[in-house]
Amino acid sequence: METRQWHKTLNGKTYTISTAPNLLPLSFIQEAFNKPAMYWANPLPTSTLQTMLDNSCTFGLYVSPTITTTTTTEANDKDKTMLPIGMARLVTDYVTLAYLTDVYVLDEYQGLGLGKWMVRCCRELVADMPALRFMVLLTGSAQAQSLYKRELGMRPMVSEEVGLTAMGARKEWLLEALVHMEID
Repeated sequence: METRQWHKTLNGKTYTISTAPNLLPLSFIQEAFNKPAMYWANPLPTSTLQTMLDNSCTFGLYVSPTITTTTTTEANDKDKTMLPIGMARLVTDYVTLAYLTDVYVLDEYQGLGLGKWMVRCCRELVADMPALRFMVLLTGSAQAQSLYKRELGMRPMVSEEVGLTAMGARKEWLLEALVHMEID
């Protein structure tokens, strides 16, 4: 999939969202996974984290100072000064399914609409998928549910409504099923 970028200027600062795979530092992701706001995640060994990223479309959210001149040198230097402040991740085949996870914005940048903007960028990429069946996510709070309903058209999947039931299993549940299978 080709890299996509979006830009926004707010209060004299330029914000960029990019799907460029090598822009978002692994250290930023590890620190985010260690924050209470990402209670579902934990830091991972570097090789495991890299495998996760290699199999995802990761949206990095960055802030950089506004550059008023447009020389080539300054434009190239701009990429070097982009500071990561958020992320979101899509696990996807880029055709039929997209699972949104790990949506995160640093505390000091919350309340500016940047998380909402990042979700809208995710929506734009997913809406371009040629045979999209579902975009799915897991969320816990009523506030997040409201955001995802408004921005992505998300709603709880009820089997009578769509003919499907959303199901999930944690790793320990998978292992329990394996034990039961060996007994049978």
